[in-house]
Amino acid sequence: MIPRVEQLSRKYDRTLGYVLIIPVAFVIFVVIGFPFLNSIYLSFSDKVVGVEPKFVGLDNYIYIFSDREYWKVLKNTFIYMISSVSIKLAVGLILAVVVNEAFFGRGIFRMILLIPWALSGMVAAITWRWMYDDTYGIINSMLLRWNVIDTPIPWTSGVHMALVSVIIVNIWKGLPFFIFSLLGGLQTIDSQMYEAATIDGAGWVRQFFAITIPSIMPVITITTLLSCIWTFNNFESVYLITGGGPLNASAVISTYTYEVAFQQNLLGRALAVAGSVVPILVVMIVISMRKLKADD
Repeated sequence: MIPRVEQLSRKYDRTLGYVLIIPVAFVIFVVIGFPFLNSIYLSFSDKVVGVEPKFVGLDNYIYIFSDREYWKVLKNTFIYMISSVSIKLAVGLILAVVVNEAFFGRGIFRMILLIPWALSGMVAAITWRWMYDDTYGIINSMLLRWNVIDTPIPWTSGVHMALVSVIIVNIWKGLPFFIFSLLGGLQTIDSQMYEAATIDGAGWVRQFFAITIPSIMPVITITTLLSCIWTFNNFESVYLITGGGPLNASAVISTYTYEVAFQQNLLGRALAVAGSVVPILVVMIVISMRKLKADD
């Protein structure tokens, strides 16, 4: 039986914890919660700049769900997210295993891998846009010089290449996050597990799938979840490189929302576009949290 003094102490600590959380919770609600709730309300209105909103019910949602452009943009968003995150995970895991080994110049190599993550997103996007330029871009110039292509590739203006271009940039920019997150997980694995597996005759492939992957699965799960959310909501790279064009070929939900809100001046409909993907993000988070609990 727990002594009464200890019970009072625990009750006091719990109460103190709640009291200390109140200011933080209030700030979070003011900064995030209230704007979010207000956005949900405005998504059911015909809000435009300079005019008081009028409640229109589900009209905005009915319109966007019947709009082909919306479904095209949503498809682009999933292609963008799934392709980028999958490649970042696969390549990041390989490079994490490589830089976890001891070799000459490992520190310098790690520093070089970290550069894309350290660069400003705007600087990186503008640099890549210049590199993609049909006439003056270094990428087409090198490919033409090496006789890999006969004509310049329309990286940012081609209907079939624009989305590929922004996916490449997202992979380059986000790869260090996967590398160093997974590297941290790899460094927590007990080396004795590999020694025991080697004695039992397990090769490196079997050790990788039987020891390495299961050991860092919680890190893989949370890293993938965060990257999915960031990639799904990415605006900066897409907008600065292609602007979502041509003909929304590279548009994602974030750039499409911006276009509807500030170019078409339909704030209510734009908020409906943004609100329509909230359930998708919630489902992603719930699935990942369940996966984390299962791994534990």
